[in-house]
Amino acid sequence: MHAVHVLPPITITTSDFDRLVVFGLDAYLRGDRQADFLLSELKRATQCPPRALPGEVVSVHRWVHYRLNDDPTVRGQLLVHPYDLTDLPGGLSVASPLGTALLGLRVGDRMPFRIDDAGIQHVVTVEGIGRRFSDKPVRGRGAPAPREA
Repeated sequence: MHAVHVLPPITITTSDFDRLVVFGLDAYLRGDRQADFLLSELKRATQCPPRALPGEVVSVHRWVHYRLNDDPTVRGQLLVHPYDLTDLPGGLSVASPLGTALLGLRVGDRMPFRIDDAGIQHVVTVEGIGRRFSDKPVRGRGAPAPREA
């Protein structure tokens, strides 16, 4: 496996940033050790308005195709906000180590991450980005639901 010496730049929307900071701070205060990684990534992120997000950037409510380490298998999942997992059970939470590592990357970017403090370092590579879904509230919850944009 090839090491990543310089972290790739990341871009996220202002609305995702605001929502994830609230989630991350709450998780941190509850003692969730994975919140550190999310908050550190948010700190280094460049923000942009939702409509200005480039099409080749991994974002919440966008399909991402990725490869772990040097495994030839390409996987694909919808990156979702953690509160949306109940409505999208097959989604990849942006609060998970893998989801946080993918957030804001572009096709071809490689990002290191660890599953836990004592874990082995992994590297995820973005192979492709699929359709983006709009942020329409789920009835009764105010949370985003997948709707084709």
